[in-house]
Amino acid sequence: MKNILSILAIVSFMAATQAQSYKFNISAGIGFEPTTMMDKAETNGIPVTFKAGYQISPLFSLNAFGGHSSATSSPTIVNDGLALTTTTKQTFVGLRGELKKGLGERFEVYGGAALGYVHQNIEEKTSTGDVFVRNPDAPSPNNPNASAGRMLYAGFVGTNFYLLKNLGIYSEIGAGVTLLNFGLTARF
Repeated sequence: MKNILSILAIVSFMAATQAQSYKFNISAGIGFEPTTMMDKAETNGIPVTFKAGYQISPLFSLNAFGGHSSATSSPTIVNDGLALTTTTKQTFVGLRGELKKGLGERFEVYGGAALGYVHQNIEEKTSTGDVFVRNPDAPSPNNPNASAGRMLYAGFVGTNFYLLKNLGIYSEIGAGVTLLNFGLTARF
């Protein structure tokens, strides 16, 4: 019983001393312009992003992130005379490091780099809606033999503005799911 009380006292002391030191953050957002946007392409739903992180030091946090986007090009005439539309769906997951600088109690700027995995699903369709399958040995703008997954590396910069003590909004520019995204962020 004495050990349990000692442990509770230590945990309470640690929680009290770190009351203003936020250790965890989560953010969820929507984006504009998926990174796969082509000329005259349309998005197939709003690109979404999510991240959850741990504040290792006052200036550095490590985050897991994920996201999804989808875009469809307008019909393009290819060398065999067919009008094809290309739909690209991609899902990202990975880790990212953020260097942060607080500018007052409610505002902070950050930047960093991400490393992860992206899975792309590229589908071409004819004007009648039939799926077009390319000859793997013929010249093609889309490599039919390409792997659907690959490593992703990206850079980003952003800002957090806390409307309440632990809840705020963020905006970010960088490669990944979208070129520009914004959303809600929380720290605790």
